[in-house]
Amino acid sequence: MTVSDNSTPRKVLMLLSNAFDPDPRVHREAKALVDAGYEVTILGWDRDRKSASQEVVDGITVERIYVDSTHGRGSSQMFFLFMFWFKAFFAGLGKSFDVVHAHDFDTLPLGFLLAKIKGRKLVYDSHESYVDMVHWLPDWYRNTIMFVENFMMKRADLVITVGDILREYLESRGANNVCVVGNWQDPEKFVFADELIAAERDRLGVQPGQKVIAFIANLGAERKIPELIEAVSSLKDCFLILGGNGASAALAQEAADTYENIVYLGYVPSSKVPFYTAVADIIFYGFDPDNPNARFSAPNKLFECLAAGKAMITGNFGEIGRIVREKECGVVLKGYDVATIKNTFSELDSKNASEYGKKSADAAVSLYCWKQAEKRLIEKYIGLPE
Repeated sequence: MTVSDNSTPRKVLMLLSNAFDPDPRVHREAKALVDAGYEVTILGWDRDRKSASQEVVDGITVERIYVDSTHGRGSSQMFFLFMFWFKAFFAGLGKSFDVVHAHDFDTLPLGFLLAKIKGRKLVYDSHESYVDMVHWLPDWYRNTIMFVENFMMKRADLVITVGDILREYLESRGANNVCVVGNWQDPEKFVFADELIAAERDRLGVQPGQKVIAFIANLGAERKIPELIEAVSSLKDCFLILGGNGASAALAQEAADTYENIVYLGYVPSSKVPFYTAVADIIFYGFDPDNPNARFSAPNKLFECLAAGKAMITGNFGEIGRIVREKECGVVLKGYDVATIKNTFSELDSKNASEYGKKSADAAVSLYCWKQAEKRLIEKYIGLPE
């Protein structure tokens, strides 16, 4: 599905609060629009000045706004965010565009202002419940975010989000024309030759008969890495692959240095994630169920698991728990304590893992593949009035 050949390609200005190095979801959406005939420019916030100020990636023009900062500043980040908005606002004013596509709340006020001043369409892409993500901020701060988001979301021409639970929540807050464009994947990108997988397992030190478990993501404090490491360390029939940066990265490296059945890859580029997902038998996803944002959780890790046809082990929360239960493609843990994780891995034999994997693959092909999400995105864009 493409824009009419008889019309000038519509121009999209995407706003992003990271440096697009690349952001996988934003990359997929932007490329889908380019493939459909749109001209897409991304204005992103580069806090580290590590990326080029301008480049073209898969037909997407990427321009980076340099405002020095770091992640995890807390409420003091607002000053630096305002600086990004200020610079990006004047950069956006100088551009020709038909649609402003704001990714997450931290670019929504900027997008709203640009759309109103230029008389253009506003698309709000809510990757998560932002107000729940910043649950540690003071109540007055979060209430202000909720008020501003509700006001602007009701006036957006299109609202995009990642799952049905979050869609229903945004609609209950007054959002109109909401659609789900999930973090779904392309199963074809998760297919690799058996010889390549066998060679990598051998290189990593996987022994014959071992079940390979993988968790490659942000290794934040909420990801249950200590429990996962302790559970696997004494299971000689299991081999754990960890990858990513975050608060538990040092612990992951220490575990890899200590235990023969654990390896830590360090930071893994998004382009390598499909391969290491294919190398595994089981994908683990840890997250704190008490985190307010857990109820909406529909992570990339789930859909990578489905696309690769692997068994999923996760907690009882959010979209991820619902899908694993409904599609019977893995095990929903009753808790993240060491004993529960250990017993689950011990009881999951190769036959069961294979059966879960087949159901994962079926779900990916029939429902949760990127082609379906891409089609929905383009249909919604085409439906935006001129």
